[in-house]
Amino acid sequence: MINYTKRQIEIINATIELISQGGLQKFTTKELAQKMGFSEPAIYRHFKNKTDILLSVLNYFASGLNVKMNELIESQDKGIDKLGQVINFQFNHFSKYPAIVMIIFAETSFQYEESLSRAVHNILTNKKKGVIEIVAQGQKDGSIRTDVAPDQLASIFMGSMRFTVLQWRLNDYHGDLKVEGEFLWEAIKKLITMPQNS
Repeated sequence: MINYTKRQIEIINATIELISQGGLQKFTTKELAQKMGFSEPAIYRHFKNKTDILLSVLNYFASGLNVKMNELIESQDKGIDKLGQVINFQFNHFSKYPAIVMIIFAETSFQYEESLSRAVHNILTNKKKGVIEIVAQGQKDGSIRTDVAPDQLASIFMGSMRFTVLQWRLNDYHGDLKVEGEFLWEAIKKLITMPQNS
């Protein structure tokens, strides 16, 4: 886990706010400096460049997600309930900070910035590992069906989340993502819950 200074966290939060308001393409360090109330060169005392700032936003998000995933893995809740909490946590977070979605879904624009592409890849890889573990726990506690491999259920779970968020993004972030998440979860739960004997 990266330990950021108080000032770096302030800059990260200001970056998220600016991107949420104007989009990723219009984000500049000049605009960021104006928002922070100091000169543009002062930004570079805390971050090397614009890419470093965006990378820190991704890493900051990843850190919070990892903490939440570890909390869920260690909790005593049923596996099926933990998956519902994953959707609830992420969709609430995305609704509050759409800039995170803008950056994550801009991954095809990061082909020339390997560090950013790698950061997005690491977020997805680590999340899938956590989801697989939660699914395995659910299969063990009897709340999740056992006739499909955990990694396949994880792919279905994450893929449906990603598609829902992508639709929200392509709709210019209109609509209530949290409500869409609730609908999605009800559908997923019916698909992956252990079938009851008739």
